[in-house]
Amino acid sequence: MQSRQGESLSIKLREASFLDIPRMVKIEKKVFKKPWGFDAFFGEFFKSFSKILVAEVDGKLAGFAVLWILPPEAYLANIAVDPEFQGLGIGTRLLEAVEEMAKDSGANYIILEVRVSNKAAIRLYEKFGFEPVGLRKGMYFDGEDGLVMEKLL
Repeated sequence: MQSRQGESLSIKLREASFLDIPRMVKIEKKVFKKPWGFDAFFGEFFKSFSKILVAEVDGKLAGFAVLWILPPEAYLANIAVDPEFQGLGIGTRLLEAVEEMAKDSGANYIILEVRVSNKAAIRLYEKFGFEPVGLRKGMYFDGEDGLVMEKLL
């Protein structure tokens, strides 16, 4: 993969560790209006159904995804890419990886919610095969609706 400057990028996906939490929290604060905190991420490590993947670019944590696997469903609870690394295909790589994890765990579909105003994310999800299946009125803390999207596996 090429960076914006034409340099080759090394993107590595791996399972998260406790040591990744501070960086995930920093990314979360950059990306979301009401971010998950340290305790929220810490708690995910103790849920048997929760899997956390991180993406590293040249050794720096650039993004993550939190997937809850509850066959026949998989739920994409959280996904974020540091704005410094957006537009480089990291979100796509994370989505591909969580889809494989979901399939391998026996899930038949992945479901997620996204702010109706987050057009870039909605386009990415649609490009990846997710379809709108519902609307959650006032889902977010500021009253914004959440678009429910699903992808059959």
